[in-house]
Amino acid sequence: MNIQSNSSLCIIGGYDLLSKSFFTEVNSKHYDSIFINVNEKHINKRSIYNHEIFELKKIINTLKKHNVRDILFIGKINRPNLSEFKNDGEIEKHLPSLIKAYRKGDGFVLATVIKIFEKKGFNILSPLEISKKFFLAKNDLSRLSSKADKSDINKSVKILNDLSRYDNAQAIVIVNGYILAIEAAEGTDNLLKRTAVVRKKLKQLDRNAGFLVKIPKKNQSKLIDLPVIGLKTLILVKKANLRGIAINAKFTIIKNKNKFMKLAREYSINIYNINS
Repeated sequence: MNIQSNSSLCIIGGYDLLSKSFFTEVNSKHYDSIFINVNEKHINKRSIYNHEIFELKKIINTLKKHNVRDILFIGKINRPNLSEFKNDGEIEKHLPSLIKAYRKGDGFVLATVIKIFEKKGFNILSPLEISKKFFLAKNDLSRLSSKADKSDINKSVKILNDLSRYDNAQAIVIVNGYILAIEAAEGTDNLLKRTAVVRKKLKQLDRNAGFLVKIPKKNQSKLIDLPVIGLKTLILVKKANLRGIAINAKFTIIKNKNKFMKLAREYSINIYNINS
């Protein structure tokens, strides 16, 4: 969907470094924008509204008050404490579909949330529609030529796509055909830390090999919960002595892109594009 120029824009999510960067970008384009923070930590700043994640009626009223039609979901959202859940006159209408989705996994919950807002008449944006500065361009990417590297990456993509039916991992590390680590609930940073430990135990840490492959889950919405990599990712890839990172560049958000590319070149870490 395209941005509706005659309406305001709202970012909904956790107020972290990534979402703040997007909010700054939105404001630089002179949108009449607001931010709805749904995490517990309240932010006392202009144009930022703090609501509990289950306060759907308040959220919708805030959106209507500011004539919002365009919404971007971004920023890490803490899992809500279900013991604090309260009916608000709106959220309970959607509980059956949310509970059903919750049993299937986080991806289904997020997709259900998007449908709720779309049915209310809101236009859900992808991060790419806000700005291309958070995504790698063609000239930022390396060319994949080694057959062995292609084999590792293709195997990684197949495994991740197979796991997607369980709404599971977005990332995996394979070295010379062997699976070293698959992302669990702990996230990509801990995946890479585990990889370094395993490679050290296998006495292969001094050998530059293998890839971190991180892609969206198959069939997930490309409007929310896209993979994110940044400087810390590069540092941990370097510590694990991996050859590179493979991503779907169109659907992977890059934190601090300029610094990211500078450090990738410094570390000789290649970034490859794959269409997953």
